[in-house]
Amino acid sequence: MSGTPKIQARDLLVRYGDVIALDSFTADIPEGIVGILGPNGAGKTTFIRVLLGLTEPQRGTYTINGDVSPSELHDIKDIIGFMPENECLKGGMNAFEMVSYMGSLSGMSTNDAIQRAHEVLDFVGVGEERYREISSYSTGMKQRVKLAQAIVHDPEILMLDEPTNGMDPEGREEMLDLIEKIGMFGKTILVSSHLLHEVEQVCRYAAIINEGKLLRQGNIEELLRPEGGRYRIKVRGSKDSIDGFVRDLKRDHNVESRIDEGEQATLVVKGVEDSDELLDLVRGSEVQIRYYRPDIQSLEDVFIETFEGGEYLGD
Repeated sequence: MSGTPKIQARDLLVRYGDVIALDSFTADIPEGIVGILGPNGAGKTTFIRVLLGLTEPQRGTYTINGDVSPSELHDIKDIIGFMPENECLKGGMNAFEMVSYMGSLSGMSTNDAIQRAHEVLDFVGVGEERYREISSYSTGMKQRVKLAQAIVHDPEILMLDEPTNGMDPEGREEMLDLIEKIGMFGKTILVSSHLLHEVEQVCRYAAIINEGKLLRQGNIEELLRPEGGRYRIKVRGSKDSIDGFVRDLKRDHNVESRIDEGEQATLVVKGVEDSDELLDLVRGSEVQIRYYRPDIQSLEDVFIETFEGGEYLGD
């Protein structure tokens, strides 16, 4: 991560009775679209609540833009927009009334709040439905209105908690597209989600949290980069010939996985960086190599490896 972090947290402790929600939590959140990942109860929501000034930590400090402290909550309100996971829309209002009202709460004049409400509702794709009562909206429409109220005051930082929750596949893609477009305007967007493929699609940086601690963080490209010498090899041949080839491989290399598909097998092997060595092994067998390439991980692979390893990378 280069440059000054947008958000810094240092040694945060949040305890609810006997439950520790954040445990010496330390993280640097850069500008851009950032995924906040972890299982239920990991501490993601508590971290967001601390940043919003809704939960006061028993210990530790945090800064936003390098100088906003918890004592300056009026500044935090001006620069942060929040889209909660839970229901936050008043059923007796329509979308226009709700979004313009939230603009007024953020300190905008009535005229500015009205104009801005129309602009952001157009942006999120809410048309004439904006004049219908919110209680009549589908879940996907409500998610769009929740995003609109979060951006009505043009905040620098957005915190989105499960932004695609309850949406159909087309609606999810449209929501992710909106998030990417907002990020193009230089905003910092924290996306808390359990849908790892969505985070991988829109985020440039990710932080993995569990039991109130930061386990791992980094640019998505760095997190997905395979370990040195880890390759995926697909071979073709009889079962006996593939078995023999794998036995030869195991003499000097770690075969991490093998998936058989008829007369083919896909291997993930660590340590085979010299293609000549691999070709020598093939010449002495009855298998054909279909492909040989670095093993590219998914964010789900990284997530699983992080929790299996139990490694703690926070300060």
